[in-house]
Amino acid sequence: MNASVNIERNSWRLPPDETVQVADPRSKSAQVKEDLTYAEGGHNWRSIVFSLLVIGFVIAGIVTAIYLLGYVDELLYWSGRRLTLDECLRDDLTPHRLPPTWITYEKFVYQADDGSLSLLDTRENAVSLLVSNHTLRQLNVQGYECSSDLRYVLFRHNVKPVFQNTFTALYTVYDVTNDHHTPLRLQASRHMHQTRLQHATWLGNTSGILMISENDIFLRMGPAGTEDIRLTDTGVPGIIYNGVPDWLYQEEVLPRPQAIWPSPDGTHILYAVFNDTKVSALEFPWFGTPGQDGASPSPLGASKSFPPSRSVRYPRPGSPNPEVELWVMDLGNVSSTNYTGNVTWPMKMKLKPPPFLNEQDYYLISAGWVGDDASQVAVVWMTRMQNLSMVSACRAPTWECEETHSERAPEGLWLDAQPHPLFAPDGDSFLLLAMVQEGDKEHFTHIKHVTLTQQRIAVLSHGRYEVSEILAWDTKAHLVYYLGTREKRPGQRHLYVVRDPAADDPRHFEPLCVTCDLGDVLWSSRRYYTNCTHFGASVSPSVEEGAQGYYVLYCEGPGLPLAAVHTMSTHKLVRVLYDTGIQRAGKLSELALPTRQNFEVPLPQDQLTVLKHLLKTHKYLDVERIGVWGWGYGGYVTAMVLGNQENVFKCGVAVNPIADWMYYNSAFTERVLGAPAENYKGYVEADLTQRAKLVPSHSLYLLHGLADLTAPYTHGVAFAKALSEAGVIFRYQSYADEDHALRGVLEHAYRSMEDFLAQCLALDAS
Repeated sequence: MNASVNIERNSWRLPPDETVQVADPRSKSAQVKEDLTYAEGGHNWRSIVFSLLVIGFVIAGIVTAIYLLGYVDELLYWSGRRLTLDECLRDDLTPHRLPPTWITYEKFVYQADDGSLSLLDTRENAVSLLVSNHTLRQLNVQGYECSSDLRYVLFRHNVKPVFQNTFTALYTVYDVTNDHHTPLRLQASRHMHQTRLQHATWLGNTSGILMISENDIFLRMGPAGTEDIRLTDTGVPGIIYNGVPDWLYQEEVLPRPQAIWPSPDGTHILYAVFNDTKVSALEFPWFGTPGQDGASPSPLGASKSFPPSRSVRYPRPGSPNPEVELWVMDLGNVSSTNYTGNVTWPMKMKLKPPPFLNEQDYYLISAGWVGDDASQVAVVWMTRMQNLSMVSACRAPTWECEETHSERAPEGLWLDAQPHPLFAPDGDSFLLLAMVQEGDKEHFTHIKHVTLTQQRIAVLSHGRYEVSEILAWDTKAHLVYYLGTREKRPGQRHLYVVRDPAADDPRHFEPLCVTCDLGDVLWSSRRYYTNCTHFGASVSPSVEEGAQGYYVLYCEGPGLPLAAVHTMSTHKLVRVLYDTGIQRAGKLSELALPTRQNFEVPLPQDQLTVLKHLLKTHKYLDVERIGVWGWGYGGYVTAMVLGNQENVFKCGVAVNPIADWMYYNSAFTERVLGAPAENYKGYVEADLTQRAKLVPSHSLYLLHGLADLTAPYTHGVAFAKALSEAGVIFRYQSYADEDHALRGVLEHAYRSMEDFLAQCLALDAS
């Protein structure tokens, strides 16, 4: 959710973490120089003193008006020019880097400042070239994966979105030793050149390649292989998915766009199958491009017909959900004869959920291998109502599963889909994120340590802050590295380290925040992170006995991005990998950027409470010019507050809003409101169309993409219908063939929003 209040050139916004940021024009320095000269002759000192007093009163009056009314005009921009919408849409000021990755505990791959893929050797503290910038730009590479021996790099390029988090792409294998490119193309492909794949990845630590096309899984034994082995044949586009999630799972459940996990040794694969046969279909109009997508090639063609429609299986609250199965496949007996001729399918076995879930709907939350071989799998399941989750352990050779741990949500709350648990190498204990009570009623996400043989559970982190990610677990040093917010600073994110409950050390250790106070742990390198409060980190895998471990620390804001290598033992900075400030600081210094301020609002109940607090404490905010805007759920909130009888907001822009929760997806809606049969009153009270009559005329601008699947166009149409029936005058814009992000019409959308707000708030056009 993202709601913004616009007052002329000053703004505050409520980001997802509910940190309020205010631009204060008084932070801009203004210097006024006056040269008073007089003609030759005598001076009338009484007149001079009187004139100076008058000038002083005038200046004081101007300053007071600026302070009280917020009429800052050019004062706000004296230190630079305003950022233009064109610059925002071109994305010139946003640094883009391919994600870094550890290959081994001493080999780290990252994209350097010159755009190349570089290899850091921590043992030698040396950087070498892996892939040149020219090679990456030639293919417009948008993702990569290195083979375990670093000989090959699998490039992903020419990406086309399917749903919000899934895509198809072209894949190319790059040989580092000879600069040779091998485009991936399935034998059965209808295309002469490359095959557009849903996913491709290395088969564990081998040079085999797993590929997914049209919802089926294929295997190529090596980059130079000429034959592909079909591993599944049940895929049906739009209905049955092997190894990739369907619409609901990619939108709300799984954290990544794949549902296939090769074992580390490359001997097995674990994959999910999603069956949408019983799920109802959502149809939406699709106009397409003339000559494509079924549209008439000529606007005057006699055969021109109405635009065709497209459909997607879209489960609504209370309706059938996708059915999910989890399979493990042994690749020991696969052969190329699987594709043509006599088929010998590899052996596979279905992993069953806990018996408690047999008679009810459930979700597959995550899955993965335990250890470096293919002997054990861990799976996390959750009930459809999302108030109970269970961790199962499934072991070879029978692959029978047993429940090892469960989490139940407190009364009136729900469980979030958390990242997969992090297991110790022996599989006897693991770490997971779970809800922990702090104080009488508050709950926060913290780290739990679960020991299976001893049936012990310990909470490693605690306090009024949220843990967002477990980065690594050094079981030899008994240290856990994680990212989390800071107490009373939800907009910040920091690196923490804490000891695990080692059997030979009964003492309790408090978590150490490495980045909270730069003058403490990072004293020697503090100058690099002076303007950083939002950090990321990547920790090296388990090190050999006696070897030094490292982590890469990322500054992600509010300062410019920077990455540096630190030792795990002393946190000493070893090397700066890249510093975006070198390239972009000069350009940013030319712009008038707002001063960020954080405010602790006492007991905020909603956006109106926050706004009233800001209006009371900051007199430069103009109470007559307050607007609110939001996207998706934020659009829902925008329309709801416009219908509030307090009339705090004068204008609102709702982009792709949710209107009727009965038309929204089952996973999100049932998580918050429960099943419709059990909470029908809650659905009615949350229905935006019920508040349409309370929205003032001329105060709302409604935008919606007709191909939006996150909040389908039926929401916008239903809300527009309710507004019209209530006699409310409003502005409405629909975009054909545009999804939730409105990628193809962003400039038009933002310019139309500017036009609406300028009229509604009576803003200066300049």
